[in-house]
Amino acid sequence: MRYNSWYDTCPTGLGPLQQSILAEEARTRLIRDWQPGAIIGLLQTQRYARAILHACITVLDIPNDLDTVVAARMRRQQILDRDGHEFRFLIGEWVLYRTVGTHAIMGEQLAHLLDAMGNPRLSLGIVPMDAEFRAPAAQFVIHDNSEVSSEAVGGEIIIDDPEGIALHANTFQILSGQAVFDNDARQLITKALQAHHTG
Repeated sequence: MRYNSWYDTCPTGLGPLQQSILAEEARTRLIRDWQPGAIIGLLQTQRYARAILHACITVLDIPNDLDTVVAARMRRQQILDRDGHEFRFLIGEWVLYRTVGTHAIMGEQLAHLLDAMGNPRLSLGIVPMDAEFRAPAAQFVIHDNSEVSSEAVGGEIIIDDPEGIALHANTFQILSGQAVFDNDARQLITKALQAHHTG
């Protein structure tokens, strides 16, 4: 396990980090991504990504390469349409209600989620807000069965030992068992979408 500070990995801004993530995703056949705090990067709209990344740059007080990093995040999403890759995404329901940017940005983002669910290469599950607490789980991404990455406020934790990977895989399975998919997930997204329209 190792810890990489954002100040070491992003001395010139977040753009190079996005390029590194793009390369890692290209090598990975199965991506399992649990995100309890925000929409998963590969599913973000441009305006949502801009709002999220602007906040990150501001808090970290690093060089502002916002246009470059947003463009890089959008390029990463091309992998969703490539054969040979599978994506299993989980988000917490409250992410649908958390206002990133504006209600209009959220409406656009949630509509995009509904469209993305038609992609046969990905599954999107939503863990309901009233689901029983069964696993202490911050955000993490499992790349095949070779590595886990987890973002903290000040940096990224990389886990590559078999026990750590297995623990995160089991946690992802637990969360998947609590999540709703397909039409049930669409209903939750649609409900949140309506809330933003009236917000």
